Amino acid sequence: MECRYPKSTRRAVAWLALAVGFSLPTAAPAVEESFEHALARVDRALASNPRHVLDFAIDNCTNRRMFAVRLYRAGQEARAMRSLKYCLNLLKIPETVESPPQVDPSVRKAEALARAKARSEREVEEALALEPDLDHGLEIYRRCAACHMPEGWGLTSGVVPQLAGQHRSVIIKQLADIRAGNRANPVMLPYASVEAIGGAQAVADVAGYIDTLEISVDNGKGPGDDLELGARLYAENCAVCHGPNGEGRPEEFKPRIQSQHYRYLVTQFELIRAGKRRNADPKMMEQIRDFDDREMRAVLDHVSRLRPPEELRAPEGWRNPDFLE
Repeated sequence: MECRYPKSTRRAVAWLALAVGFSLPTAAPAVEESFEHALARVDRALASNPRHVLDFAIDNCTNRRMFAVRLYRAGQEARAMRSLKYCLNLLKIPETVESPPQVDPSVRKAEALARAKARSEREVEEALALEPDLDHGLEIYRRCAACHMPEGWGLTSGVVPQLAGQHRSVIIKQLADIRAGNRANPVMLPYASVEAIGGAQAVADVAGYIDTLEISVDNGKGPGDDLELGARLYAENCAVCHGPNGEGRPEEFKPRIQSQHYRYLVTQFELIRAGKRRNADPKMMEQIRDFDDREMRAVLDHVSRLRPPEELRAPEGWRNPDFLE
């Protein structure tokens, strides 16, 4: 086929191709590219001319592209790919597709967790500064009551924790952690999300309402066969943060653990000891890491028998009046 360009133009194209070849950067590790993918790159470059090459380069590349397609359809894939690479050189587009930079998965995970923690901290700070609307908190809690029960007592099996009387700051932090992804809880997330209940004001409201609920002392307890060891371990390891009687420290987001269900305590202890609860206190993780199962059962049995002050306890037969209407 006779070329439609004069010799001077053909020489210019040849020099251009040679110059492009020398000017391209050293190729990084490349992904093997199919003809279809290379053709698509050529077509995008012809349409947008991202390197602003001269018109004769565009014309020459257009002809080469059509020639490459004919070769490919004739089964001459290697020659077709060479023609496309010539086009890419004319258009000053790299011949190869560089592999994406390899990122250590552990680095990505650490970055994601850091972002989740930061989101949670922002919401905690915002919610703590808000005045809770207890009426609105009740309306939100009505949805929570399906699992946590109207009185907030959960289930003695430990599948659902007792929330009643928990410090407002602790509820706010745990909700914020779940919403931000700083605590994995796929069961709770649909009910606690921004879409389900609203923003920081909603978190403040429902936490404020839960704080007013009276605590049941008829919670699930352990077997009661190693309480002396449990009391000693609690005094030596737990009281400094959770208080001598399990009352917690709301200003430090340390939860009240009085009258919490034994099986729930065991589940959370095992998650924290195994490093599987993202928002666990690092100090607690260090303290309990070497606890054996007997020590774990003993200390948590003791905790399950700690009782709140009389004024926070639910009277016998008490039912939440907000749910009796």
